[in-house]
Amino acid sequence: MSDVLDDDVSRNEDKSPSEAAALSLALSAAAHHEAVAEKAAHFLDEQTKLVRLQAEDLRKEDAIRHWSLRVRHINDLLKLAFGLSGAILVTAIAIGALALVWSAHEATGLIIQPLKAPPDFSQRGLDGTVLAQRLLDKLNGYVRDAGKWSFRAADNVSGNWGNDSKVEIPDTGISIFELTRFLRQRLGNETSMSGELYRTNNGIALTVRVGANPGTTFEGHEDDVDALLSRAALELLKETQPYRYILALYVQGKPPAKVALVAQELIENAGGTELPWLMANREEMEAFAGEFRQSLEHARATIAVAPSNPTGFIDLAPAEWAIGHLEGALNHIETAERLLTSRSQADLDPSAVVYLIENCRSFAADVRGAYSDAVIADISESKTGTFDFDISGPGSLANDLALDHDIAAASAVLARHPGLSDAVLLQPKYVITTGPDMPFFYLHATAGDWVGARHTIERTDAILGQQSDTKDVRHSLVWPWLAYSLARTRALEAGEELIAKTPLDCTLCLEMRGRLAEESGDLKGAARWYDRASRDAPSLPFSVTDWGVMLLRQGDKDGAIAKFAQAYERSPRYADASELWGEALMQKNRSDLALAKFEEANKYAPHWGRLHLKWGEALAHIGRKDDARAQVDAARSMDLSAADRGALARWEAATHA
Repeated sequence: MSDVLDDDVSRNEDKSPSEAAALSLALSAAAHHEAVAEKAAHFLDEQTKLVRLQAEDLRKEDAIRHWSLRVRHINDLLKLAFGLSGAILVTAIAIGALALVWSAHEATGLIIQPLKAPPDFSQRGLDGTVLAQRLLDKLNGYVRDAGKWSFRAADNVSGNWGNDSKVEIPDTGISIFELTRFLRQRLGNETSMSGELYRTNNGIALTVRVGANPGTTFEGHEDDVDALLSRAALELLKETQPYRYILALYVQGKPPAKVALVAQELIENAGGTELPWLMANREEMEAFAGEFRQSLEHARATIAVAPSNPTGFIDLAPAEWAIGHLEGALNHIETAERLLTSRSQADLDPSAVVYLIENCRSFAADVRGAYSDAVIADISESKTGTFDFDISGPGSLANDLALDHDIAAASAVLARHPGLSDAVLLQPKYVITTGPDMPFFYLHATAGDWVGARHTIERTDAILGQQSDTKDVRHSLVWPWLAYSLARTRALEAGEELIAKTPLDCTLCLEMRGRLAEESGDLKGAARWYDRASRDAPSLPFSVTDWGVMLLRQGDKDGAIAKFAQAYERSPRYADASELWGEALMQKNRSDLALAKFEEANKYAPHWGRLHLKWGEALAHIGRKDDARAQVDAARSMDLSAADRGALARWEAATHA
């Protein structure tokens, strides 16, 4: 607009001096002459019209100019938008290409090409695609079966293809699918399998191969196609996922000792992350075969290769327990738990980690005598376990309930599982899973029924004696308790002969040697064995507790209390040590002090009949008759040994006298 105004001003300034003078004279004359004024007015009207026309023209020119500027601006914006769109499109194409390349690079799936087969097989519904799909189904079936016994994270398994497995259906022409397949083959880690089925002079043969590797051929009869596919699938699993292959062999029912030899062969050619896992396969299979000492050696080798992986320690602990190395078993299972809880275990399946932590806690509590803790862990373990707990789960729970003096609860568990027996639970695969459990024997022993205990463990030993894989369990767990059961049922000489056959590197064997020496009246010999057992397992409370019981029987109350205090220090949640400490204090006429020990024991063994009976006696001695009656009533509702029932009858007779 300023430009237009400037133009107008310039035009006015361009008027000649004569025109300006004429205009000035005309205006001056118009002031004195009417005619002149009329003409001047007409002139001014005309000039006004002209100015208006010029102003209107200027407004139109200005509108057109503004419209032109807008059009020019829009044009510039469109050019910019088209430019940006092109850049975005190019960027998107580049990103898409990079994503395609990266996806291809990270590809780990399994592709099985249609198997070549004679034309008449297609007429029977067994064309190459169908045969390949059946082969794939068998492969994935082996993977699922192996997973039931695996703690390992699926993505950590070498050759793992997870859910990305398929039969390749040939396509023609160029497409995104073809490009993707080409890139995955060139850049990725996909596993490709192929093969052919053909006739031979003796029937048919199936050759399968992984990638460009040489093929493996399996021969059979015309009607053996399914069996050939199974054998081929197993061979393909061996080439691609040797860790799962070992587990699949075990699930199929192959003898663990033979599977361990296969694992050994694979170890010789293994390396990297697969080596410790194959080593773990080997030691586990040896343990499943009952070769616990050999498993120990190999578990230590696994730990040397992978010290931060808890698997070696988890395998080592039950093998140590099975041969009687209780201190070592405790140390290793506690190390495993620390590794599981204190650091990330990316190599392990997260659900397996939850189970393993509970398993370690149950195991450690058992070894320490903290049976109420073991019961809690048993219940949690059965809810998180990846294995079949129909046998080992209730067996372990009943075992720990019995040792925790809850005889009624243990009996109820066993009643719900009539197929259980100590001989079944002492099979190596269950010993490795939950530890060596003997709930039927412990039910009798805890109740003081040594006749029933002897009968039960003799039957167990007879069954196990017919097997070749239970030698260590018999020698280190069954025989020590059988020897003591014999001694408690007037067969001391037979017990002494049997205990002499047990190994000296077995804590329970040393402890039972002390008990048998005590039964024979050799108190000094008993003390020596108890001392040796105590030093053999310095973290465990059992041998010093037995030693204290012997001293209490001799009348050495202070010596007994010292041993019970030592046992309590080693394992504060072992209820027997606190209860016996209370009994020793009662014999010193310090029932007032005994109450605290009984209360402590009650935290961990609330269903122990003898505990409540002795607690009631202590309360009665200090004059708290009502409280005493409540404890005795509680004892009456629980299981009591024959000796305790006699004590209860005498106490009640004295009370009513």
